[in-house]
Amino acid sequence: MDVNQKRMLVEQWYRQYSKLLFHAACLLDIPDAAEEIVQETFRIVMETDNLEQVEYPKTWLRKIVYNVVRNRQRSQERFASVPIDDDEGTSVEKLGSHEDETDVELEYGGIVSAEDLHLLRLSSVEQHTYSEIAEELGISTEACRKRVDRAKKELRRKLEKGKS
Repeated sequence: MDVNQKRMLVEQWYRQYSKLLFHAACLLDIPDAAEEIVQETFRIVMETDNLEQVEYPKTWLRKIVYNVVRNRQRSQERFASVPIDDDEGTSVEKLGSHEDETDVELEYGGIVSAEDLHLLRLSSVEQHTYSEIAEELGISTEACRKRVDRAKKELRRKLEKGKS
């Protein structure tokens, strides 16, 4: 079989079976990758010699799709298990598995005063007691509680005002 005959045969199979192969790829892998899987399948077909010996092209092509999907999944599993070069041996799949701590000053800075923001961070984020905060600021526990409550109300008011 010469190159032109091979190309014509592959084109015929593509017209005949590409939709079927696309559907099979959707069932076997994520639908977004199905087109890529079909393309890879026909790339493999083009590199194969002796296509005239293929008795049942539909079955043969579906097996190739199945193998392409399996190879993709193996590759993804290997990639996910590769440790990152750090002291803790973190794997790729663990990299995005947690969020950074919320930086209250960065998130709410400018909405309320720096003093109020500091109080809110100590009480709400770092979970200090009113007595601990009062001691740090050199004020009474009751004054601390009132200041924290006022700061919360002010922040809430300004955030709600910003939504409208």
